[in-house]
Amino acid sequence: MKPSKRLIISRCLIALMLLSANSATARDLEVGSNQGEIDIFVNPGEPTQLEFPGEIAGGYKRKNSLVSIDKQNKDLIVFGSQNMGATGESFIVRLVDGRSYSIRIKRATDTNPRDEFVSIFDKRGSIISGDEEETPAHEEKSYQYAPATQVSGLMREMVLAAEFGKQALPGYTRSDKYKGQVILNDGTILATIDSIFIGPNLWGYVVEATNLIDQTQRLNPATFRLDGTRAVSSSNWELAPRPFNIEQQISGKHNAKIYIVTKARR
Repeated sequence: MKPSKRLIISRCLIALMLLSANSATARDLEVGSNQGEIDIFVNPGEPTQLEFPGEIAGGYKRKNSLVSIDKQNKDLIVFGSQNMGATGESFIVRLVDGRSYSIRIKRATDTNPRDEFVSIFDKRGSIISGDEEETPAHEEKSYQYAPATQVSGLMREMVLAAEFGKQALPGYTRSDKYKGQVILNDGTILATIDSIFIGPNLWGYVVEATNLIDQTQRLNPATFRLDGTRAVSSSNWELAPRPFNIEQQISGKHNAKIYIVTKARR
C-alpha cells in the first residue's frame, strides 16, 4: 500500500523539525584557572545565550565590534554579524566577584553547529569575598595578571585600551598629541601613531599599520623598534592586500595595531 500524500508531508515536516533541532546546541562548559579563550559558535543574526557563574559587572570589546551584546544579571545574549571573518572576534567578560573570561565568537560550521545556550561553570569560585570586596584595587597584594608596571602587563593593558575600549591605564598618562603622525611610509606600509602611554619607568606606543599594496605582507618587528625598546607585539603580523570592496574594508585584515614598550624617556 502506498503512503498517502498527507502521511508523506507529515514525515517531511518531522524530518525538517529534527534537522532544525540539530542545527543548534546547548552546552555546559567547565573552566578553570588555566582556561584560555572560550569558543562560542553563532549564526549571523541569530541569538546565542551565555550563562556565567556569577553576576556580570562589565567587560571589554573592540570599538568597532561586529558582535552585538545584551547583558542581564548573569546572562549575555550575543549576535554575530554577517561580516564577521572566519577567525571570529573576541571580548572579555568580568564578573562582580572578580573572575574574568575571554570569549571568542566564531561562525558556526557543520563540525561546530550553532550554540543556542551555553552554561559556564568555574572551578575557581569567587576570587573576592567578605571584607576583601571593600579593598581598593591599588592595595591588592596579588594579581591575576602581571601589573602594568611590568612589560607584559603594560602590553596587555594597551591591547585592552586600543581594541576593547578601556578608558584608563593605572599609573599611566595617555597622550593623543601625536595621533596620526606618520612614522613609516615606504610605499608598501603606512604606519601612524595612535596613542602613547607615559609612565614613570615604561612608555607604551600604539601604532596603526596599513597595507598599501595588492598583495599580502608580513610585518617585521625590527621595523618598529625604538630607542630602549623592551618588547614589540602586534594584533596581526600578516596584512591582507589592500581592500577592493566594502566587505574587505570592514574586515580590516589589511590593518594591524603594533604595540611597542620602551624604557621611559628622561
